[in-house]
Amino acid sequence: LSHLGVMAHVSDWYRDEALINRFTSLARDGFFDGYERVVLAGVSMGGYAALAFSSLIPGAHVIAINPQSTLNPELVPWETRYENGRRQDWTLPLADAAELTATAGRVNIFYDPYHELDQQHVDRFAGDNIHIYKCWFSSHKTAVFLRKIDALKPVMRHAIFDELEEREFYRLYRNRRNLPWYRGSVSGYFRETGREELAIHFDKTFRRRLRRKKRKEEEAAQLAGTAVPPATETPAAKAPAAPPAQRSAPAQAEPKQKPDHNCRIIAPLNAGRKAPAKQGKGSRLIVTTMKNEGPFMLEWVAFNRAIGFTDFLIYTNDCDDGTDAIAQRLQDMGLAQHRQNPFKKGGSPQRSALRAAQSEDIYQNADWLICADCDEFLNIRVGKGRLDDLFAAVGDADGISICWKLFGNSGRVTYEEGFVIDQFDRCCDEFEFPNYRALGMKTLARNTERFDRLKIHRPAYHLDRGDVAWVDGGGKPMADGYLDAGWKAHGGFSHDFARLHHYAVRSVDSFLVKRDRGRTNHVNDDQGVTYWENMNFNTVQDVSLRAQLPALKKEFARLMKDKELAQLHETACAWHRDKIAELRKRDGWDAFRDRIITINAAPEPGSDADAPTPADAAHSPA
Repeated sequence: LSHLGVMAHVSDWYRDEALINRFTSLARDGFFDGYERVVLAGVSMGGYAALAFSSLIPGAHVIAINPQSTLNPELVPWETRYENGRRQDWTLPLADAAELTATAGRVNIFYDPYHELDQQHVDRFAGDNIHIYKCWFSSHKTAVFLRKIDALKPVMRHAIFDELEEREFYRLYRNRRNLPWYRGSVSGYFRETGREELAIHFDKTFRRRLRRKKRKEEEAAQLAGTAVPPATETPAAKAPAAPPAQRSAPAQAEPKQKPDHNCRIIAPLNAGRKAPAKQGKGSRLIVTTMKNEGPFMLEWVAFNRAIGFTDFLIYTNDCDDGTDAIAQRLQDMGLAQHRQNPFKKGGSPQRSALRAAQSEDIYQNADWLICADCDEFLNIRVGKGRLDDLFAAVGDADGISICWKLFGNSGRVTYEEGFVIDQFDRCCDEFEFPNYRALGMKTLARNTERFDRLKIHRPAYHLDRGDVAWVDGGGKPMADGYLDAGWKAHGGFSHDFARLHHYAVRSVDSFLVKRDRGRTNHVNDDQGVTYWENMNFNTVQDVSLRAQLPALKKEFARLMKDKELAQLHETACAWHRDKIAELRKRDGWDAFRDRIITINAAPEPGSDADAPTPADAAHSPA
């Protein structure tokens, strides 16, 4: 993570021509292009700036707390605060944040709907990418309020990594019920609206509940042999309706937050067993999202069926190559379930699909689940390379996280029909992690009473239903911190039993199509040079997955016996070839193609660097 801070020594709402020009030139010169995600964050005046300056960085995410949309008197004549801000030069660029968020990624706005002026500013924002979080009775000090209820840090973390969900936010916000400030704000609201009796009743109920809570804590502490200070409610000052925005408190370090649960991660029982000769019973489901994956789709389905997956829930959107038709035909054949992805413009197709999947019978009745993409192939390194071999090795696990291994284009420039796992055999070395993406993981989740829901990289668990048996790709227990957050492998992560081969780029020409398509999880991010640099690695040769080719070819042949499915596959391949030709005729695309050919290029065939690594044989299934 890199951090760029802009500190205002006066309350000028960043209406500084030099500053605006500086940020404009940074964006124009590609300063922000080298980052996977850019997040602009600010409070009040800073919230306005985060929203306005996001227009310079298409796809940037925003965290704005109690923001103003503008202080231009002609646009917001009802705004009576911030006299100094209203005097600034609002003829300069980036003057109205409400008109500047269309190209942003996810925009998160936090505010108190009972604060009239803040509400009027929020009402000026519109768009599918705008996500509003109502922080009732926090006044114009929402950030401080969130910190006092131990919600600021997790909310910021989830928002930064684009994992913030309404249900999780409002679960965290329930902690306001224990904050005297909240009592004072609510009872003050009742008194201001002429409901004195209700205010008195609320005060009494709040204090009674707080005393009862403290008493239970004291009793629990006595049983544990520790002392607890007597419970008293600190008098709560009434929060002002419009606190001065000109004064800015210095930032203070957040205390290390303790988890609000007693759940732990434990080692599974019965590890090290021998897998049955035949595939065991039960449903093993992959939830996936696809767009224009037609040429590669049937190989992926055949491979996963060969290693033991039984069901596929395929969400498609905006397909031009017949990916949706292939998915529908697989459904007609009883091999998959196909759904149109319900995501909205500016949203995440994967997250929308995962939300929708929760109501599907095939999801609810699955024994094991994983969210996986069409360019991810699970390399199980024990037994015969089947799911049953992995399950037997790790024991009775609730979750198994497997780390990516990034595969490059392996020197292939043109698109050729053929199996991905056969064509592309060059990748990162076993313990080579050139960037944080290389540490990405996906997780097989067992559908037990502890399982809550599937997320992109890992599941969410019910943390009040017992400890969770969650292991890495070598059967070692994950760190307890993963119960709360985390999508990447840690430093001691083991890959002994499994690795997830990630063919994110394939050939140079196929990458052109992928770039044109956009990303399934970050739809506003251009898959350009930076993405290629971060995902195309050809350091060593790894041919271990070729051990699965006989089973893959057998399953693929079964699929291709269906004439309609075979025709759809051929049509998709033809579309892919035609699309490559069309893209290369566009201005700049051939130059882009020539440029990425030279980036992290594979060694010449026959050179010393082209030799397979000794680890390949050790990781091939027996």
